[in-house]
Amino acid sequence: MVIIGKRAGQLGNRLFVFAHVIGNAIEYGYEVQNPSFYGYTQYFTGTREDFFCRYPARISRLQSPSLQVYFYRLITTCVLPLAKFPRVCRLLNITFLDIPRSTHADDSYDMTNPDYIRKATSEKRLIIKDPWSCRDFANIKKHAAQVRTFFTPVEKHRQAVENLVSRARNGCDLLVGVHIRQGDYKRWQGGAYFFTTSEYAAIMARFAAAMPEKQVRFLVCSNEKQDEELFKGLNYVMGTDHPVEDMYAFAACDFLIGPPSTYTAWASFYGSVPLYFLKTAADIIKADEFHISSG
Repeated sequence: MVIIGKRAGQLGNRLFVFAHVIGNAIEYGYEVQNPSFYGYTQYFTGTREDFFCRYPARISRLQSPSLQVYFYRLITTCVLPLAKFPRVCRLLNITFLDIPRSTHADDSYDMTNPDYIRKATSEKRLIIKDPWSCRDFANIKKHAAQVRTFFTPVEKHRQAVENLVSRARNGCDLLVGVHIRQGDYKRWQGGAYFFTTSEYAAIMARFAAAMPEKQVRFLVCSNEKQDEELFKGLNYVMGTDHPVEDMYAFAACDFLIGPPSTYTAWASFYGSVPLYFLKTAADIIKADEFHISSG
């Protein structure tokens, strides 16, 4: 069994880490437990009934999202420090994988390497201390259908997504998701990918003008309240402001535009939707620069 020890940021980051480990686990035949996914377990069919958040999915007798926080803290405060005590680890039949981010500047630790596979499939529990760098691009693609099934939103949020997308698609040829990531992006990477709402509106206008033969509608979702007066003249609808619903509505669009973010990258992967990462507010978006993400 592989245990994902430390959380890797917010929703998009944690989805991709879990998904890459699952893809690898399907290929090489081991189980996964992810206490670091707490806070999001109630939103997905594969995790909502499992306190321990395992793959393959199981049903737990214990059902308490609030207690999952304390279980995660128990792992991080009591279990992860055991890595410093090899004798205790041997007694408990556990081993650790420590991947310092400083040694993986490209954010990629290849889980198909023989050392990882040997540890993951052994009889010992392998605890990944910091999983952010863990990637298996080949097997997340190979087993994408199973990964997507596991991370299907529960009925309540799935229905909200369907209602939003149905309304957004009514009367348009192309539905383009626009992720306005502000808030934390004022500081992230020194604000390199922070754009004002007016700059996003101008990007949207340029995109629509480049397709005069199409009726383009934009689905606008953001982590901050937007002044809709700034979207005058644009054909758009707003998201529901729920992080899972907006993400999965993006996954039902025809194109996605936004700054570099695993939030839109997950939507691109889940829905096989072409994605364009904005580099500057003056970007001229070209069709051949879109890609489908796999994290």
